[in-house]
Amino acid sequence: MNPSLVDQALKNRKPKDIAADLVPDLHTLLPKKGLRTELDSHDAELTRHTITKSNSKSIPPVTDNKRISVIMTKDDGVEELLVDTPGSIYSRSNALIPNWYRIGWTSFSNAKNPGGSLNIKATEKENDPLSEILPLVLFGEWYHNASALLLTGLAGYGLACLGGGLGSVLLFILFIASYYHTSVKRFRRNARDDIQRELAQLTFDDSEETVEWLNSFLKKFWVIFEPVISALVIENLDNYLNDYLPPYLDAIRLSTFTLGSKPFRIDSVKNFSNTDPDIVCMDWKVSFIPNDTHDLTEKELDYKVNPKVIMSVRFGKGRMGAGFPVLVEDMAFIGHLRMQIKFMSKFPYVKIVQASFLEKPKFDYVLKPLGSDSFGFDVNVIPGLQTFIREQVHHMLGPIMYSPNVLTLDMEKFFAGDFDLTSANGILAITVISTNSMRNISKLVEGPPDSYVRFYIDHGQELDRTNVCEASYSPKWNETRYVLLNNINCLLSMELRSFRPGLRDRRLGTASIDLSNLDGETQTEQDGLNLPLLRNGKPVADLRVDLRYLPVSKPIKHEDGTIEPAAESNSGVLKLIVHECRNLPQRSNTFASIAINGIEKMNTSTVKRTGSPKYEESYEMVVLDKTSLLVRIEIKDSSKDGELLGGFSAYAIDILRQQSKNGGWWDILEDDQCVGQVRIHLEWKPTIMTGLSDFAGGLKFDSPPIGVIRFTFWGARDLRNVEHVTNGKSDPYVRILSGSQIRGRTEVIDNNLNPEWGEIVYVPIHSIKEKLILEAMDWNARTRDKSLGIVEFDPNDIIIQHVGDQNMDPDVWYEPNEIAIDRWSRLYSIDRRSSKGDLHYSAEFLPAIALPKGCDPTRESIGDTVTKKRNSHPPSAATEPKPPLYSLQGHPIKYTPDDLIDLNSYPSGIFRLKIHEVQFSRPVHAYCQVIADSLLPLYKTSRARGMDLNFEETITAFIKEKDFSRVAIEIKPARSNEKDNYKLGHLIDSGTSIIRRIMKNKRMGKTFDEDEGTWFKLLDTEGPARIRLSLDYVPLSNFVLNPDESLDNQGLLSVQLVHARNLMAADKTGTSDPYVVFTVNGEKVYKSNVIKKELNPNWTGETFKVPIQSRVTASIRIEVFDWNQVKGHVPIGSGGVTLRGDSVESFQLNKVDIPLDGVSGVSGYVQLEFNWQPQLLINKKTQSSVLGRSKTYAHHDVNLEVAGPLVRNSTSSRVSDGYARYSSDIDEMGYKQSSDIDDMGFRRSSTENLALERIDSESVMSFDDNASSVPSVSNDYGFISNTTGRDGTVMFTLLEARGLRGVDKSGTSDPFVRVSVGKIRMYKTEYIPKTLTPVWNETFSVSISSEPYMFDIKVKDHNKLKASVELGQNRINIWDFIKPDIPGGEVANCWIPLYPTGSGELHIELHYSST
Repeated sequence: MNPSLVDQALKNRKPKDIAADLVPDLHTLLPKKGLRTELDSHDAELTRHTITKSNSKSIPPVTDNKRISVIMTKDDGVEELLVDTPGSIYSRSNALIPNWYRIGWTSFSNAKNPGGSLNIKATEKENDPLSEILPLVLFGEWYHNASALLLTGLAGYGLACLGGGLGSVLLFILFIASYYHTSVKRFRRNARDDIQRELAQLTFDDSEETVEWLNSFLKKFWVIFEPVISALVIENLDNYLNDYLPPYLDAIRLSTFTLGSKPFRIDSVKNFSNTDPDIVCMDWKVSFIPNDTHDLTEKELDYKVNPKVIMSVRFGKGRMGAGFPVLVEDMAFIGHLRMQIKFMSKFPYVKIVQASFLEKPKFDYVLKPLGSDSFGFDVNVIPGLQTFIREQVHHMLGPIMYSPNVLTLDMEKFFAGDFDLTSANGILAITVISTNSMRNISKLVEGPPDSYVRFYIDHGQELDRTNVCEASYSPKWNETRYVLLNNINCLLSMELRSFRPGLRDRRLGTASIDLSNLDGETQTEQDGLNLPLLRNGKPVADLRVDLRYLPVSKPIKHEDGTIEPAAESNSGVLKLIVHECRNLPQRSNTFASIAINGIEKMNTSTVKRTGSPKYEESYEMVVLDKTSLLVRIEIKDSSKDGELLGGFSAYAIDILRQQSKNGGWWDILEDDQCVGQVRIHLEWKPTIMTGLSDFAGGLKFDSPPIGVIRFTFWGARDLRNVEHVTNGKSDPYVRILSGSQIRGRTEVIDNNLNPEWGEIVYVPIHSIKEKLILEAMDWNARTRDKSLGIVEFDPNDIIIQHVGDQNMDPDVWYEPNEIAIDRWSRLYSIDRRSSKGDLHYSAEFLPAIALPKGCDPTRESIGDTVTKKRNSHPPSAATEPKPPLYSLQGHPIKYTPDDLIDLNSYPSGIFRLKIHEVQFSRPVHAYCQVIADSLLPLYKTSRARGMDLNFEETITAFIKEKDFSRVAIEIKPARSNEKDNYKLGHLIDSGTSIIRRIMKNKRMGKTFDEDEGTWFKLLDTEGPARIRLSLDYVPLSNFVLNPDESLDNQGLLSVQLVHARNLMAADKTGTSDPYVVFTVNGEKVYKSNVIKKELNPNWTGETFKVPIQSRVTASIRIEVFDWNQVKGHVPIGSGGVTLRGDSVESFQLNKVDIPLDGVSGVSGYVQLEFNWQPQLLINKKTQSSVLGRSKTYAHHDVNLEVAGPLVRNSTSSRVSDGYARYSSDIDEMGYKQSSDIDDMGFRRSSTENLALERIDSESVMSFDDNASSVPSVSNDYGFISNTTGRDGTVMFTLLEARGLRGVDKSGTSDPFVRVSVGKIRMYKTEYIPKTLTPVWNETFSVSISSEPYMFDIKVKDHNKLKASVELGQNRINIWDFIKPDIPGGEVANCWIPLYPTGSGELHIELHYSST
């Protein structure tokens, strides 16, 4: 650092800077450096790469599982060392004092230190054999007096025998007199002290003492310390106060704060003696009455200042807000407080402080809203207000520190920063990526700041900090730091600070996150967090971080008492302890240097003038790969400029294996000569770090996919029941994770611990290093789904990598191996501490098309023809380049006439989608999720804030059939998940249209990596919005889709009953009264109206829709009955039809004649008209999706591309995707039209540009971020007819419902029905608790007109304390059901579907009577 720069900075300091720098920083009293790794870098990418390599290696054994006892003989005696299995904590003295020293009273007494042992041998009393033999009566002061008498007699006898004279006798008498005088003086002093102590003790327990000496000290110290503590309050309390403001307040600023010039007083103290030796308990009576001036001198009265606090409170937001000052002054306080302090033997020597008010404290103040020093109105004079405020304060403080409640401060934890390896339960890996552009910091720094981020837990001591990013308003770190956690239920604070050389660093903003969600069992990571950095309640920037909790592996104790050893791992926490050395050169000044993989990590302190130095220092670190961890200990002489005396080197694995055998002693070598020995010890805590591998979010999916893994999930057995408390069973499903991204999942099976799925899920794979996690989950309606166990899947089990024979940059391609994977795998908890249940699945690899190096996947430029595998001969310069005919897998490649790979001829493949940017016309906090051929997202981006959201993230999605496939992008609020329906906007496009755009870009010479993206308009947004995307398509090599897996296999079947011919006569008149009952897969779904006295009936308007899960396996049966009013209905024929094959074609009306049989004498047939619409069906546990609402896969080729800047000041309200016009230069969505060029690159006619294009419908929804209801208006109802009838009255009966969604925690709902006409509520049923098949049987009547009469029917879930949740809805025209002109048409009994599709059905009955 340049000293001149520091001096200049000091000269330029402003007075406010100097005042701010005097405020102490409580987080840096005992700063920590955090945990380091063996790498010489905190780079996140390097960390992930190292862990990926470590996970691919086998785990070497460390030692046996036996407890080893080693006896070591030393110069000062015999010492027993106990070394546990790996993961145990080895305790060892950390003192530099020789053991034969005697230090402290504990070294002379048998009593124990109340604060705990210091683990120093010199402070412990040695065993005295004489004291064990002699009785206690031989010890004491009488022994001294008896010895004096005996000595006097012996001395007199000796003098007489030696012939001593009078002088020697007088000298001896003088000596005896002096001893007697001293002895009597000590006796009297001790007696006086004992009497005084006993007298004091009599009054000590019953009286209180004053501490005027302490009050006098506070009186003088207060005037010096009060400005500092006031500044500390302003610097810290003001910031934290604004971080947690209620929504109606914009900001609170403490502009004035002083506690006055008169300190608080301790009126009296009462001490309690009947406590433990390490505990002090006192009752304090404390008062703070600044206006009491009777004890102040005239000089003190002259400069007396009363306490005063002025807060600037601002209500509202932005320009709609208003601020006003609030003055609080003349504060007074009286309280009776009990303090209890527990001591310990190490710094800070106070372990726990407990405080509790024995009675409610009394306080008074003057509160003046809109007040000032001279004016204002004290609102406490309002009757009842002061009492109300006082009771509210008591109500808040009572549960915290009113007796018997106690406020406990753990001083040891505060100063230690929660940093203890012995009790650590896990490691928190914090990857700090970057911030967006900073704002609101102009008053704090001049120019771009040199910023860094530091971390602390629960507002404790600093644990670690990032490196400094110099001179940037948008700093980028991409560093991973590690913090040991003893308790996951804590608050992590991340503070952005500005580094200022020579000055105190400035806090720019703070972000906090509750870590309790990272429980290590159901969730271990939170990726892509965008945490708001706030200062004084104002946003400074968004900090992008990834968090991962890595639990420490521990032994598992089973119910039968057996103990399963801790799961081993190549990654974990290592503690290296350097104890001591021996046999070094005498009188040398030595220290030990610790180096890991050649990188110096730590130097011990120097021990002087000894050949047997004791260091007892340790170093903790996170080890990413212990198999390659090289430890080197070097002993150096500090008196000779760090001259190397010798060193010891070994791999950590070898040290862990051997340290129990040799007591930890290792030879120190110099030029292959032993110059001494060093004793070290390693402690190893294995940690599962799978979540930090290459594909854990850092590399995302930028690399091209190599293929797809086809998982088939057959079932599971003996799953863990996480709902046994509610007397239920788990609702399991399986999801596939790549890193933190959910790449696919199965359906939910209700209440089943042995589920059977039989579902197929395709997952794109990008590398053989990409580890996949198969996780069984329990579905919950409102709370987060719980993990039932995981299985790790290694793609290497089914993938073979081939490498070409080129010397430089060889070709690489992948093929499936010949080993079929079909297995039962054990399900383990995320922390690997327990296991429960098994998962049955199979997997196979489907490779993507692979081309020789230098060939673009869609535009080939290589010269010679590639035969099977590849042609190794290079083309000559004279020949014209020709595309290869075969892929590296040996399959033919299909081309267009202009030598592009014909992507349209490959129906299945992998879409690559890069989301560059999203622009809104208002600030949002959101993320994007991608959905492809499913109802649930397969990728979620990180969260971003603002009007311009920059993501730059690449996503891959498998497309089964491009002709039927659709891809959707939803933009959702940051606080929502897949269970919330609300979206800020979305975009849907078909597979065919996307491929046409890709081909168009290829013809223009654009590649995926170089493409800056194309703007597309977003639908269903509030105001103009758009998204910028890049697209690519990687076809699969030689893949044929099974018909059962086709997207055409699932959808909605529309059935219209047309007519019947030549029916059997069942009545005496030679006719019948026929009606038809439809059954799908054994379930009755529809009943037609009765046609009286007809053998060739024609039906009108007899149409219904039924969802079909599998068209291949579905069966439709019809039964024709003759209606009888008195006797039972008579069957007159039945028949069936299958939906497979060409009998029913998609998107076309198919008339089918079904011949009747099943009854003797039956004849004739029934004609039906089918309309098959492929569609993803939503079940009751799948929330609404844009791909599950639209009625068809057919796409009408609407050009959604836009160009030009986004017009943010558009006056349009929420943009809905109904009919849109694209004729003018600026369309109704606020965009400038790109051109009249279609997707194929041809010019579109003006007539086509003026055409009204139909876009897939999407609903208009609430803008509440917490909204969880289904849309209030939806086009999912299908076509609403304009059928009319006759004036009359309808008896409307709500019978029952089925297939409803369960939205309560129990997996059920409390449904009720509300029927409205327009805005008028007509009827509301009672709610039926805890059911998905409610039965109401409630009836109401309503008068209707002959015009189209619409009923809005909504089924809702009842909640007592919050708003009801909509389960489904429909809108019907009553005249579509009531046919007054048809015999029997006055009655209708039917099931109507609830939308969105999959929300269930409602059974209604209608009775019409004319007026």
